[in-house]
Amino acid sequence: MYLLIYRGIKHLFSFYINSARKKIVIGGSEGDILFPQELQSCELVMRKEFNFEKKDYSWCLYPASGEFKLNGKKVSGGEVFEDSNVFSLQDFSFSFSPTSNLSVLSAADEAPSKAGNTLIIEDEPTEFKNIETTYEGMHKTFVFRPGRKIVIGRKNADISVAFNEVSSEHVILEMQEKGVNFINTGKNGTWVNGVRINSGILEEGKYHLSIAGRHDVTIKINKEKTSETFLAGSLSPYFEQIENWLNQPVLFRNHPIILLSGESGSGKEVFAEFIHKTSGRKGNFITYNAASIPETLAESELFGTAKGGFTGAEERDGAFMQADGGTLFLDEIAEIPINLQSKLLRVLEDWKVRKVGESGVGRTVDVNLVLATNKNLEDAVAAQTFRKDLFYRVSTLHIQIPPLREHKNDIIPLAKHLYRALSGRELVIEETAAEKLVSYDWPGNVRELKSVITRFAYSGKSILGSTDLQF
Repeated sequence: MYLLIYRGIKHLFSFYINSARKKIVIGGSEGDILFPQELQSCELVMRKEFNFEKKDYSWCLYPASGEFKLNGKKVSGGEVFEDSNVFSLQDFSFSFSPTSNLSVLSAADEAPSKAGNTLIIEDEPTEFKNIETTYEGMHKTFVFRPGRKIVIGRKNADISVAFNEVSSEHVILEMQEKGVNFINTGKNGTWVNGVRINSGILEEGKYHLSIAGRHDVTIKINKEKTSETFLAGSLSPYFEQIENWLNQPVLFRNHPIILLSGESGSGKEVFAEFIHKTSGRKGNFITYNAASIPETLAESELFGTAKGGFTGAEERDGAFMQADGGTLFLDEIAEIPINLQSKLLRVLEDWKVRKVGESGVGRTVDVNLVLATNKNLEDAVAAQTFRKDLFYRVSTLHIQIPPLREHKNDIIPLAKHLYRALSGRELVIEETAAEKLVSYDWPGNVRELKSVITRFAYSGKSILGSTDLQF
């Protein structure tokens, strides 16, 4: 789902909302979505709360300051914000949508809060996402990166077809910005969808390859919306290490637990979403942030509650059950209360979850678990704030994500990618602005860069100059 941001009747950009996100700050000095400098004092919090009447979650609005309005009426706090609603501040307005790029068709004098004045545009910018392959029941997924090659062949290949009639390097699939370059190098040929082909460009779609005319390999080339894609840049080796883990069927069948560590804002959630998308899991991507949930609610949010288990308790699934069949991202795991860590460890041993107030052995869950922290867990173990046995359980597959200042060659392409994802337009960066972006130390990492680009997107301009950078 997206939150669309307009100024007057102009669609400025779209903010992607993770399916399990529970809080979005709009405005202020460090919000998720920032206003121009003259409105920096205005701030509103969107919070996901359980609606007991609907038996489901709803987004509620809590203005900290400013004259925010919901459908033309002043927001006092706690109002439910639904799909058909619009809330606004001066000439800025916000609405929900299942897609990211919309344009307003109302006349200039119509109020932006009037319902029914948007039209969905289906030509959203897309980028190649990945290539899925299947051979003899074995599935592999390769993230798309221009220049990357996938080799199908008899020896030392990404997809091994071990028969004498198959050449050592029989087919090469080279990823390019415009598609996948198909090159047959095998002496006994390759048929693509029934036609013998030596070379060509494969675009988005599903293809049946017959290697040496006898061995079937299926490849599927996928695209997705720009706003949902990731810019790997020089971090590609880290992404590919995760990809290699997930392409090991034995490991994947046994509930891989991947630990991500790095400074705040370095992109741990991006890696977590990448893991979910690459895994091919059909279930939901669920986020649980241990630092943002009060200790008294932590257990019920993680494991759920049983109806009648305690006074006022409703039947509700926790994060583990919501992520069944998908991926659970446990963020800031160093902040999980010490008394809850033992219960988490028990779940990771037998993958059975028992709700708060529930008796019995619990329910088995099939969860791909990703954990993240910006702290040194070994120090936390030494300080006895993190259990040693839990640390050993979660640290087998570990990726240390470097801060943005250590991969500065990604700053310019990442800034352009973020702007295109937000606005659907290309960003031109003046030389002086580019120098300023690269020389800055970025203490807030990628999150800070995204805030800078988001704030610039409010201007509606597509040429970024040094005067547009307030640091």
